[in-house]
Amino acid sequence: MKPQPTDSTYTPWRKWFAWKPVTVFGGEKVWFRTIYKRKRIVEWTPPQFPPNAFDTIQYATIEQVLTRKLNGED
Repeated sequence: MKPQPTDSTYTPWRKWFAWKPVTVFGGEKVWFRTIYKRKRIVEWTPPQFPPNAFDTIQYATIEQVLTRKLNGED
């Protein structure tokens, strides 16, 4: 199936130091640790939503990143 403008695209995972509390996958809050983050981008949003309303930043630990890659979720 060809990509649609409403499909999400993701930036690569980047190493990042969590100096303030952030929520990783699974709902756990972490801080003062090195974790990974990426941005989810949706190119097109419906007119009733503000621009970039569906863009988010996702955080994960190294274990979560590896688990997602091995399960084929990324």
